[in-house]
Amino acid sequence: MSMLKKIIILIVTFVLAYFSAGYLGQFYERLFPGPTSIFLGDFSFFIGFPLAYVFFLSLLFTAFGGAKKYWWLGILLIPAAAFEVYFDFEHIYFPIILGLAGWVLGYLVSKFLP
Repeated sequence: MSMLKKIIILIVTFVLAYFSAGYLGQFYERLFPGPTSIFLGDFSFFIGFPLAYVFFLSLLFTAFGGAKKYWWLGILLIPAAAFEVYFDFEHIYFPIILGLAGWVLGYLVSKFLP
């Protein structure tokens, strides 16, 4: 049951990240304006998806992860960290702040739920 629970948390993370990526990407573009391309269109989804993934993964695994949740969290954050380092290293602190915010909220949720 524990493995199934972790897979369900991962699927929920992807769904939440997918639906909130555009909003978080627009927020990120307002904080850090940069050049945009006419040919590729709107980047807000592609910028926001890894950020939302980091936030929701930290939140959900900390709140509901169970045993070895931090091991899973570390392994599953590697692709998002690689994306952020490769494409936006100068603002690497922003996904770190989002991950810490998700961790704190998840920790608070885990303390209030039995």
